[in-house]
Amino acid sequence: EIHQALTRSDTITNYLCRHEQGEIFAAEGFAKCSSRVGVCIATSGPGATNLVTGLADAMLDSVPLVAITGQVPRRFIGTDAFQETPIVEITRQITKHNYLVMDIKELPRVIKEAFYLAKSGRPGPVLVDVPKDIQQQLALPDWDAPMALT
Repeated sequence: EIHQALTRSDTITNYLCRHEQGEIFAAEGFAKCSSRVGVCIATSGPGATNLVTGLADAMLDSVPLVAITGQVPRRFIGTDAFQETPIVEITRQITKHNYLVMDIKELPRVIKEAFYLAKSGRPGPVLVDVPKDIQQQLALPDWDAPMALT
C-alpha cells in the first residue's frame, strides 16, 4: 500500500531494487554519499527480515536510515499469522529506535521522529513497522504534531 502511494509522488523519487537487502545497502550508500537520511521499504515477514544485515551495518557504521516495514493487520499481530514476523523485537539491538504504529494518527509524528532520531546524535537506523490495516486507512496527516521524545 505505501509503496504504491510513493510511486505516484511527484516529490519522492522511488527506486525499485528488486530485493530488500540490496535496497537497504543502496539506501545506506545514498546516506553516506549525500549526508541525508537513506530510506528503504519492505513487506512484512521475509521482506522485513531481509533488512536485518543492512540495519546492523548501518548501526555499526553510524549511517542515518529510516526503514519502513509492512506488518500483518493489527488483529493478527501475535497470532503467528501468515508472514507475521516480530521485526521490532528482531531489530531492537541493531537500531537506534523502532516503532510499531498502532494508530493512523500517530504515523506523521512517528515518521518525523524517525528522521530526527536517525540524523541526531550518533546517526543510525530507525525502523517503522506499519500494519496493513493502518496502511489502508485514509487520514489527513497532521505534520505539525509535536514530537514525543523523552
